[in-house]
Amino acid sequence: MLALSSDNPVVEDAFGWARKRALDWVQTGAAPGNLPSYWAGYPSRAMFYSRDVCHQATGAHLLGLDAENFAMFRHFARSATPARKWYPLWAFHFDGRIAALDYHHDEHFVREIPAVFDLTYRALEQYDWTGDRRWLDDPDLAAYYRHSVGEFVDAHDADGDGVPEASGTGDIFVGTATYNEREAPLVVAGDGLALQYAVLRKLGRHDEAGRIQARFLDDWWNGEWFARGRTKDGLDFGWGLESHWFVPLFGLSGTGERNERFLDYLEKRLDEQPPENIEAFSYLPEVFFRHRRDESAWRWIRHLIDSRDDYPEVSFTVVQHLVAGLLGLVPDAAAASLIVDSHLPAAIGRLTADHVRVGEWDLRISQEARHTTEITVHSGPGPLTVTVGATGPHILEPGRTARVSTQSKDNS
Repeated sequence: MLALSSDNPVVEDAFGWARKRALDWVQTGAAPGNLPSYWAGYPSRAMFYSRDVCHQATGAHLLGLDAENFAMFRHFARSATPARKWYPLWAFHFDGRIAALDYHHDEHFVREIPAVFDLTYRALEQYDWTGDRRWLDDPDLAAYYRHSVGEFVDAHDADGDGVPEASGTGDIFVGTATYNEREAPLVVAGDGLALQYAVLRKLGRHDEAGRIQARFLDDWWNGEWFARGRTKDGLDFGWGLESHWFVPLFGLSGTGERNERFLDYLEKRLDEQPPENIEAFSYLPEVFFRHRRDESAWRWIRHLIDSRDDYPEVSFTVVQHLVAGLLGLVPDAAAASLIVDSHLPAAIGRLTADHVRVGEWDLRISQEARHTTEITVHSGPGPLTVTVGATGPHILEPGRTARVSTQSKDNS
């Protein structure tokens, strides 16, 4: 079982709570007919939702819930039909029945553009973690990936620019452009656009992704920050929450001065007008880790920890942030490789995660501040190539340990 230890007692206590609470949400075998599944949505609704499953999947993998991830992602994939114009359904009960609360008929059900791409992106991310070929070869999943960037886009791209549009009504049963249901009615939103860009890159379609990014960088900048989206009347530069922070989360805003200014804007607005719902905060550590704003990432991890909120997304993502986030894990199980790149803030001097699964490898990863990483391969099918920070690759056979110093004159 995944374990975590640290010189910071807050980390150890939080991990113990999050691991137990997340595993308590597992519904596999809890009732006759249940799919392998876990609770993903409001605690008051016995269901799993597409957005929540996408964001809980990494934490679920770390906790050994690969069968649950696969079954739920495939169930969503199967629900995207021509009659539904290639939108997946929004929620299911644990036995696989459609959640009637969010579905009335094939032309009137909750649907949000980011979820279409999110499912593809996060499913392929599970392939990175597991190396399980089913994530690529399963007919339902493989068809879904194709449709999400093919038929779905064609069915909803009225202006022919390669980007799907929503109705602009803000009605979730007609379809919205953004995950933030409290926003003004957008036709295209930053979160949907960022996820489409990320999926195209994940699928190796770099030219298409590059065109989307180039138009975004050229057109959506007002000199101070990026627009959250476009309404029928033009670009909307109001504060957008998910439609804003998904942009740097998935790399749409690129790197460099403009991106840093945008991150400054996000930090300022989060202080002035934070989100009302706790699950929205659960993305923020990922945003700031990606751009090496590690103290900001730790601030929002602490916010989630201190909330002890019972929304399942909180416990699952706290597991993710404390392990994959703080250690900077980037797996490629199919290639037998792993990147480890410390994101420990000043408040954490030591962090050790044991029984981290990357494909068939069982690992112990220990980080001392920013200067020393120790990796032990407990077991595995062969050598694992581990790259630590900017150091060269280290090839570790099962049963071996490597201790790598990243100390330099610049960071001593």
